[in-house]
Amino acid sequence: MRFLFMTTPGFSHTVPLVPLAHAARLAGHQVLFAAGGPALRAATEAGLSAVDAAPGQDITAPYVRLASTAIGEELSVEFVMRQVFGAFGDIGDMMLPGLVRTARDWAADVVLYPPMLPVGLLAARAAGSLAVEHGIGLRHPMFPLLTDVVPSVAAEAGVAELPRHPDAELSLGPESLEKINPTAPREAVPYELLTMRPSSYNGGGRVPSWVLAAPERPRILVTLGSVPAHNDTQVHLLREVIRGAEELDAEVVVTSGGSDLTAKLGQLSARVHLMDEFLPLSAVLPSCAAVVHHGGMSTMFSALAVGVPQVVIPTTKGDALTNAQVVGKRGAGVVVDPAGCTAAVVGAALRSAVREPTFRAVSEDVAAELAAMPDPLDVVEQLARLARAHRA
Repeated sequence: MRFLFMTTPGFSHTVPLVPLAHAARLAGHQVLFAAGGPALRAATEAGLSAVDAAPGQDITAPYVRLASTAIGEELSVEFVMRQVFGAFGDIGDMMLPGLVRTARDWAADVVLYPPMLPVGLLAARAAGSLAVEHGIGLRHPMFPLLTDVVPSVAAEAGVAELPRHPDAELSLGPESLEKINPTAPREAVPYELLTMRPSSYNGGGRVPSWVLAAPERPRILVTLGSVPAHNDTQVHLLREVIRGAEELDAEVVVTSGGSDLTAKLGQLSARVHLMDEFLPLSAVLPSCAAVVHHGGMSTMFSALAVGVPQVVIPTTKGDALTNAQVVGKRGAGVVVDPAGCTAAVVGAALRSAVREPTFRAVSEDVAAELAAMPDPLDVVEQLARLARAHRA
């Protein structure tokens, strides 16, 4: 069978799809990614074939615009979500012709797409493929298509009406987190709801040998995400976090998304490792006493997978805020309001996360729950069965 993975230009929206893609190849199926921007590189660097779904177009522009307009203490959640829907709607508009063409020309049996790319459902319907929304973390309501009529490129392919839902949804959220997830749909869905263990895969990169050794003092990992550009607010947060971590007499590892922050952060102590090359979180997290992060889905799940307590500083009011709430309510970490993020506040949060055993105990409980979820090979078999029934 042919498994076509469609994704946005976001790196963090792409890597959660890679484990299932590899599983499909291992099971003997053909796999192709349709993407653009950094997602193309993320797919090909994972050893997967990929086609540019929007050649000649800057599909990262709406994403960059979103990053610059959806940050701010004064912004409401409703305003931020409108910005999110609008940005991904624009990305979808640019990608839809290429997605439809690829799905039809390649005769995809299964089309998988992340929640923020709902046009993937239109492309699946245009190709007669099994449509699967592949979650990238905790569940939330489907993104709207932002149109009342079938786009012409889909209509010309035979789509007569706007589809209301996919044929299946693949959720990565474990039950104990979904029960307290404020955005999780509570009503029964009229399609297959499958679960899969989230992988700690978050890209490849060179790993310094010292990362593999047990540290002499508590190791604290600090990351504000995979986007290389850091604005003044993020740099300020990094300074305060680093100072707070140093108060614990800890070793601090700062990942910068591949950018050089030396000039912006200034002189740092010998106990701070500033990584200007991309460092896969899965390589360093097992040796960490805690991780401080921005509320990213991949970072949250990577920490939970190895039972590491978290300090979450949600820098936006979208998924980051939801993730922080869930981590805090589950007892797997401490939440710090970015508006009041000082070295003293971060230091106190880290002392709790590192020294109070309940945070690690809860994190290890969630790690065991994740390990018991169906693995990607199991899910590939389920999807292949659904695809055969869909074609019948």
